[in-house]
Amino acid sequence: MPWTRPSTVPFPSVWLRFQAKGLDSPEPVWYVVQDVPEDRFEDAVRFMSHFFPHDEQLNEVLGFVDDPLALEESVRLWRDMVRQRVSLVCFREGSSEIVGANMLGVSCEADQKREELFGSAILQTIYDTTKYVSKQANLYERYGVQEYLSAMGLSVDPKYRGRGIATELLRARIPLCRAVGIRLTSTCFTGAGSQIAAARAGYTEDYSVTYGELKAIDARFDFPGIESKPCKYMSYRIE
Repeated sequence: MPWTRPSTVPFPSVWLRFQAKGLDSPEPVWYVVQDVPEDRFEDAVRFMSHFFPHDEQLNEVLGFVDDPLALEESVRLWRDMVRQRVSLVCFREGSSEIVGANMLGVSCEADQKREELFGSAILQTIYDTTKYVSKQANLYERYGVQEYLSAMGLSVDPKYRGRGIATELLRARIPLCRAVGIRLTSTCFTGAGSQIAAARAGYTEDYSVTYGELKAIDARFDFPGIESKPCKYMSYRIE
């Protein structure tokens, strides 16, 4: 049976408040990280569609931005994810402008056996790569769980970068998981920026492999120009 959010957990809920620089002044302002409200589902998907194709390292290397089908199929996945009601969005307190978003869903052990087929060769390569890295991390056996909170994309509006917002989005998963009864959140972090943010949020490394090593394992995992850089699966166990 697919995972559903417990009805006892209010939706939408605010999971984290933090202070960081505002836009027009170095003085700190308050930000909130919360569930994506139902009436903002499409706004969150549009936000990701606008920023994520340009932000993510694998997207850039493979030319995702020039593949309309890759974006169309990603939008379908993001729409499915927000309906699970665990995706997160960051706002400046008192503003409705989306500052950052993290598209989240609950992965179960049975999902490892399901093959996802895409029309876009670029999206298929990225999906197969992250799925391979996930299998090597061996999360279900390592942590003794049957499900965990996973992700498919985190983006911050460029004008709000340098404020630690990605770190706070990752940190906000922890109280969310506690509330909905999930003991682990894990993600394939494909670039240095997200890996640093995850480490700052307290995530630990389960598995690391360079892109050159991945290509040696499977010729499909070919990411020219970043062969020496690592791809990491990182987790936070919720106590």
